Parts: sequence; structure tokens; C-alpha cells
Amino acid sequence: MSKKKFYIFFAPLIFSVAMVAVFARLAGCTGNTAIRITHEHGLALPASASHFVCKGDAWIGFLDRGAASAFEMVSNDVPQFIAQLKIKDTHHGDYGPQFSNSIFPGNSQYQVRTPWMSGIPLETYHCTSPVGDFLNVQIWPIDAIHVGVCLYTDWN
Repeated sequence: MSKKKFYIFFAPLIFSVAMVAVFARLAGCTGNTAIRITHEHGLALPASASHFVCKGDAWIGFLDRGAASAFEMVSNDVPQFIAQLKIKDTHHGDYGPQFSNSIFPGNSQYQVRTPWMSGIPLETYHCTSPVGDFLNVQIWPIDAIHVGVCLYTDWN
């Protein structure tokens, strides 16, 4: 194969792959961004939201998949954030030694780790998801003015 034929064949292919990667990033399908969290969980984030961590395989778009995310926000924003949830039930504090306090499944692609996810969550909310089959939300203490938020949305 000559160099010219090689470039004629592979240049459009490389360009197409690059465009798909750019589109995926801009559409919130990849990376650790507020856009991805909003897209995958269907929730509005407060302006104080920061330190985003995103995991999961929600980008697949079909079959059994999930989105696991975490971020930090100012604790004064919690009531407004919680107001958008369609809560089915709430659990305050620790589930006890026989249960994990994590809302994330055991699969490695959903394992979100942050320094503040130790100890006991303040609240756990089991909700109807605006975009998936269900949504679990946890609020974790960080310091006097910040909380951590964990989100898990599942599609079956």
C-alpha cells in the first residue's frame, strides 16, 4: 500500500475517532465533570459543587448499567439539592455492622473513593430516578461548612 493510499484511508478514520472523543467529552459522557453528573443522574447541581468523581458504565446506553458519582458542596445548599429528589424512603446514619454504608454496587467500575467517605453518612435517600430505574443519594459530613454527596443511578 502506498503512503498516499494509506493516508487517504486512515486520515478520515483518525479524524472520526477524534470527533467521537470530543463529542463524548462535550456531551458529558466522559471525565469527572458537573456536566457528566447532571447528564447521568438527571439532577441540577448547586453552584458550590466541586471536586467531581465519576465512575460507571452509563455511557453504554443500553442493557444493565450504572452511574456512580461523588462531589462536594456547601452544606447550606443541601435543602435546595434535596428538594429536587423524589424520595421513596430515607435512612439516617449507620446501617449497622452487618451492612455496608456504601450505596455503590461491589463491581469495580462503580467504586468511588473520596477521603470523606469514612465513618457514617448523615442521610441516605432511596429515590425515583429522573433518568434511570432508581437513584440512591448519600450525604456525608466533611467539615463545618461542607458536605460530600454520593449518587448512584441504575438502569436494568
